[in-house]
Amino acid sequence: MLTAIDVNGQAFGDRVSSTVPTLAEAAELGDLHEADYVVAGRDGGDAVTLYGRDAGGSWSVITADVHAETAEEVCLWFDLTQHYRGRSSVGTAPGGQAGHPLDHVSTPEGGQLAAARAISLVVERIRARRLDYPTQGLAADRFEAGWSVYAPVDIDESDPMAFLDMPVGRSVFLVSDIGRVKEVSSSIPPQQAEEMFRAEEAYVRRRPAEEGFMAGLRDEVMRLDSASEGPAGISSFTIDAPTEEVLAARASRLLDPIAQQLAVLGPPGWDRFVAAFSFTVSGEVAQLRFWCGNTSTDVLVPEQIAVLVRRQRHLAAQMPAGPWWRLLLAVSHSAGTDARITTEYDYGDQPFPDDHLLAPEHYRDDLAAYPRAHTPAWLFEHAAAAAGFDPAHRTALRETGATSGRPDSRQDQPARPPRRPEPAPRPAAAAPGPRNASPASTPPQDPMRAVGPAQPDPVPVLDTTVGWTHLHADPRVITYGRKSIALDDVEWVGYSATRIAEKRFMFPTLYDNKWDFRVGRYPYNGGPRVDVRFSKGGRRADQPEEWIFLVNLARHYLEPRLLAELVARVRRGETVTVGGSLEVSQGGIACAKPQLSLPWESISAPQLYNGMVCVSQVGVEKPVLTVPLSHPNAALIPDLLAALTS
Repeated sequence: MLTAIDVNGQAFGDRVSSTVPTLAEAAELGDLHEADYVVAGRDGGDAVTLYGRDAGGSWSVITADVHAETAEEVCLWFDLTQHYRGRSSVGTAPGGQAGHPLDHVSTPEGGQLAAARAISLVVERIRARRLDYPTQGLAADRFEAGWSVYAPVDIDESDPMAFLDMPVGRSVFLVSDIGRVKEVSSSIPPQQAEEMFRAEEAYVRRRPAEEGFMAGLRDEVMRLDSASEGPAGISSFTIDAPTEEVLAARASRLLDPIAQQLAVLGPPGWDRFVAAFSFTVSGEVAQLRFWCGNTSTDVLVPEQIAVLVRRQRHLAAQMPAGPWWRLLLAVSHSAGTDARITTEYDYGDQPFPDDHLLAPEHYRDDLAAYPRAHTPAWLFEHAAAAAGFDPAHRTALRETGATSGRPDSRQDQPARPPRRPEPAPRPAAAAPGPRNASPASTPPQDPMRAVGPAQPDPVPVLDTTVGWTHLHADPRVITYGRKSIALDDVEWVGYSATRIAEKRFMFPTLYDNKWDFRVGRYPYNGGPRVDVRFSKGGRRADQPEEWIFLVNLARHYLEPRLLAELVARVRRGETVTVGGSLEVSQGGIACAKPQLSLPWESISAPQLYNGMVCVSQVGVEKPVLTVPLSHPNAALIPDLLAALTS
């Protein structure tokens, strides 16, 4: 039985066939009735196949051999990604049914998100991704699904040419009531961006069709009863909660469409793939790798599929164990055989791989949106980081194993026992370690004195005064006067040493010796930071012991983390900026001033000379770019480029 339908499930016409329909036959029926969807299945059977027409008018199989309720889920997702453009574009459907299922979003159980919290989530996003965007003076405007957060622009309305100074394409951040943050461009009409964001939230958080129907029936029955003039005939209308088996089945059934959508992304002839999703409400990591024999290929997961995965996680959150922290899928396929799918919900029994571990604030956001009674001790400790908990308290939690432990009766996939698939191998990163200077990278006039790596016991501590200002530094925190910053929060580091000589006739040469050390968070101009400056005039002076301590503290306890984070971001496909101007991506390096763009194969190993990082092109003697070591994270450039070309 083939039935042409719309996104609401309204049937326009059907056709009976004695054989399995082809894509052309399904498209013909849909075109005949001007419908975007056709569902096909055996009369009386449970499994159906959904066909759909995309925004360009092409027909395809959206999902095959799935439960009818799952086909409704996928049909709504496909319509969201292909056809939905907001309430204004949705009229009355044929047959008199008005509107779209995603026109309204429900308020979460915790209520609406506060404006201050929405702004703080955006500030965390800006800092985590090192965005060139203000973090002070942000404004928040309310819309149905959450908040629109942006940096206001002051324009002189009395100047008719002032509009020329308005930034074009500047980011606006949409924040949902459960904490999801999405960055959009201001070049998109605000209403359109907000309505699409609201529809995404409505899809992820909507009630399943069966529960929505029963809730609507209850409301209508109670309304009619209350409107009747006679005595009340119905005193209550109770809907039984779905059983654990029903909840698990709903979540499990949506995994097949996800795997089918991922399979379309693979190269021709692939025989297996592995996908890993590490999701919270405010942060996501998605990895996908295909194999053709012994050859593997990494593929980016589109945002549209991420929406479907979010929906699956929301359904899984209704189970007693709560939402998974990681979803692992492994699919193998050979010619002439059915694909074999292995899946696992990871609830954090073991610590996650580094490239799957999100920042602590993302887990705190998720625990607020989906409260759960059982959180592994290591994850609780990680989520507590930078949230005001004393490090000793977090260590005590880890050592005592303070956790409620997830219940043994984990609700996973009832149809197939979960197995842990082999994680997709990631490119090997250079192991960060103490950055010991070598003859090849040490400048002839390098002001840095070689100091051996700090020993774990005793912990190195500097507690002194510089002038009249107190200075304290250890592997956890640096405090100078009234300013303080934890090393775990530092996003950039810079240090420099300069010596200017002044020669005077018949008098001894005088020197102006300066040593600077800086650490802070982005944005570079405006974010929290600690600056320590040492200076000495007169004769030629050696480096202060305090400055040497700070530099080596950064090399051993700070720079390895910063380097590993930069390497991971580039390998995920991001472009990072180091040294204030050098952009590094998977394709190579680029700079706006001086303007250059070089692929990896044409870059020589950077050298340090006279307080500068010198970047050269193969075959060219003169450096094409010099970056002062005082610039943010300039000291990481040699190791970063070496790690990405290894």
